[in-house]
Parts: sequence; C-alpha cells; structure tokens
Amino acid sequence: MLAASGEFRLTELTDAETIAFDVTDAEAVQAGVDRAAELLEGLDCLVHAAGVDCEWAPVGEMTVETWDETVQANLSGTFYVCRAALPHLVAAGGSSIVTMTSVAAYRVWPHDAAYNASKAGVDMLTRTIAVEYGWQGVRANCISPGVIDGGMTDEVEDDSERERLARSHAIPRLGLVEEVAEAAVWLASDASSFTSGSVLRVDGAFLDYSSSGE
Repeated sequence: MLAASGEFRLTELTDAETIAFDVTDAEAVQAGVDRAAELLEGLDCLVHAAGVDCEWAPVGEMTVETWDETVQANLSGTFYVCRAALPHLVAAGGSSIVTMTSVAAYRVWPHDAAYNASKAGVDMLTRTIAVEYGWQGVRANCISPGVIDGGMTDEVEDDSERERLARSHAIPRLGLVEEVAEAAVWLASDASSFTSGSVLRVDGAFLDYSSSGE
C-alpha cells in the first residue's frame, strides 16, 4: 500500500500484506519496495497510483511550496517507486509497470499547473522506462483517467458541480474506481503482452468531447 503523504485508506482487502510509506521519501520507498519483494518472493507487476492534487492558483500566484509538494508527490514519487522496483521486475523476466497520468496531462486545467505538469511528466517517464527496459522484459504503460467518482472528487460536495463534471464526458457520468482498476489488471496481465509505452484512456471520451465544442 503506497501513500503520497503517509495517509491511506484500506477498503475491503483480504489476505493482503500492506506496507505503508511516504512516496516522497526515496529511502522509505526503497525499503518498502524491497520489503514487498521479500514478502512476495519477487515482483512481476507494479501499479503505482499514489498522487495528490494541488491548491489551485494561476501560475504567477502559485506558491513554490505548492509546486514542489505536488511535483514531488506525483512525479518524483512515481520515479522513486519505479526506480526501486525495476531491479525486481527485471529479475522476474517478464513484468509490467502501470502508472497513473490524467486527462490533465493532455488538456490544460487552468489554475492547476503543478498537477498538469506533474502528470505530463509521469507519461514521459513511463514511456522512457518502456523504451529503456523493454529488451529486459519490462513493459510500462500509463492509465489516463477522466473524472472519477472517488478519491479527489470526494471533496466536490456541490451537486451542480458534480453534474457539470459528469457532463464533461461523452459518456455523461463520472467514471468508477473499478473501471480504472480493470484497466490496470489488463495492462498488468499477459493479455497485454505486446502493449508498452502506451496511454490507456479511461475517460469516457473526455478529451475528444471537451475539445469538440459540445
């Protein structure tokens, strides 16, 4: 169990080992990943989904602290976890990395520059891993979710705003956490054995719809 700020939720997990650590702490990440590999007798899959949004502000008004905290959690955290896991994944002889980018990596969300930039960075980091480690049997792909009902959207309590977010997708609803999880399972499995360096959009055609003028 990975957590960007040391906080995490445990929901309906059975027969699972959990290891909590701060993904912004490179040494803690290394220790946690190594412990996971020890418990599991190796690693053949990594799904990295820890992330945070930032306090919204225009670029000229965004604090350095907000920028640093967001990029550290989303981009550096992804780097730390992938870096720590790669020796174990290479040793497995056929493995998969799944990271989480966002529609915000491909369409600007005003006043959210730190989040936008960090998620765009996750995309390029993941594709770089795919190129550098494919010959060693490691695949790496991103999932790009739309607006998902859960996690960050739990803070959106206004019904009209939730409805507006739902209507921003061609499939006019919020996505489900389970739908993102199913995509991760596919990318982690042998069913996607020739898929690497890709972005799998689980966004209800958000990017196409929001740019179509509808």
